[in-house]
Amino acid sequence: MNYNDITKSPIFIIYIEVLFMKYISLKKIYYTDINNYKIEYKKRFEAITTKHFSIEIKQYNREKAYPAFLCYTEEIMLLVEKFYKNYFNLFKIKQQAPPILLRQFVLSSLIDEIKSTNDIEGVHSTKKQIKDILESQPISKDFLHLKSVVDKYSKIINNEDIYFNSCQDIRKFYDTFALDEVLTEHPDWKPDGKIFRKDLVEITSATDKVLHQGVYPEDKLIINMSIALDILNNEEIPFLIRVICFHYFFGYLHPFYDGNGRTARFIFSYYLAKEFDEIVALRLSVIIKRYKKKYYEIFQDTDNEYNRGDLTVFVQTFLEMLNKAIKEAIDILQKKLSQLSTYSDKLDKIIISDDITKNIYFILLQASLFFGEGATISEIMKTTKKSRGTIQNRLDNIPKTHLIINNKIKPYRYKLNMMLFREK
Repeated sequence: MNYNDITKSPIFIIYIEVLFMKYISLKKIYYTDINNYKIEYKKRFEAITTKHFSIEIKQYNREKAYPAFLCYTEEIMLLVEKFYKNYFNLFKIKQQAPPILLRQFVLSSLIDEIKSTNDIEGVHSTKKQIKDILESQPISKDFLHLKSVVDKYSKIINNEDIYFNSCQDIRKFYDTFALDEVLTEHPDWKPDGKIFRKDLVEITSATDKVLHQGVYPEDKLIINMSIALDILNNEEIPFLIRVICFHYFFGYLHPFYDGNGRTARFIFSYYLAKEFDEIVALRLSVIIKRYKKKYYEIFQDTDNEYNRGDLTVFVQTFLEMLNKAIKEAIDILQKKLSQLSTYSDKLDKIIISDDITKNIYFILLQASLFFGEGATISEIMKTTKKSRGTIQNRLDNIPKTHLIINNKIKPYRYKLNMMLFREK
């Protein structure tokens, strides 16, 4: 056996993971160290730091179900700590960012999030379509279903309340969020039970292999979803832990014939925005799309009979994705702030008649760096605290070559023509 063979062997992988204190899934232990498998399961399940849940996990086509549980590992604690550190760094960077730039970033992130969550499910949408809806522009009737999704995500950035306290709340939200899109492809997939679906639903692979079967019958589904919602809203469970566990339970229960993934990701983002920041919430699907294969694999591995209901690796993996999301948001903002600083220095070389006009130039520069649609007069008024007449007068006197005006939509959008910096 050569070196490469040794390093790829299951025993060597287990050894390395133990050496570096990596929590190993029970499924992996079953296939690599079966003699210790039952001992390890008992140790984990009965540990004083283990959290138990009243939902049983059963793999498709297997008879035995196991109560779900979570081990509060050192890895989870470190990942949670890392998240809060990242969040604090994001907060500090936001304090440095002017309001127009932040607004542009949020809108850009919103578009990316909606497109990404649709892409994950194979639902066609474009950034332009999403932007048009955000701008209240006419769209093709073929994409009217997209409006309900955009409207719901807009509630996140507008800090509007949506309630997820009961099964009825879930159904009410689903009907105004995902149902229109689902029915365009599958007209007979409307929820037909008392609240959710009355029939079985199966999740299949590209080769039509059954990967998972949603909980059935509906009475059992309703009971389990009620338990999951209690977990989601239980403030005695650490916030990140309970929203991640709920995300898994929602996917496992699969209350609707279709649209479950999009609904679960929205709920996660909504809670994340309420607890922390909309910027964090609007990077989730972007990261999940990037790691789509891994995302689906952790669901399947957690469902697996040999995993025996252990949610620990799922929670750890999701926390890793969350940290990637918030770190990416930080990196993007830092880059944009650096660009803003560079171009601001160049602005100083342009002869500008007065301080108000100079401030407007700075605002229009921010509006050019992200979303790209520009700023309205109302937004400029709000930032400068000047009257509409004052702002309009200054805009009228700015050289036309310095401005790009989008007059195809109302209210008009103004931004700086970045070509002017090439001359400086």
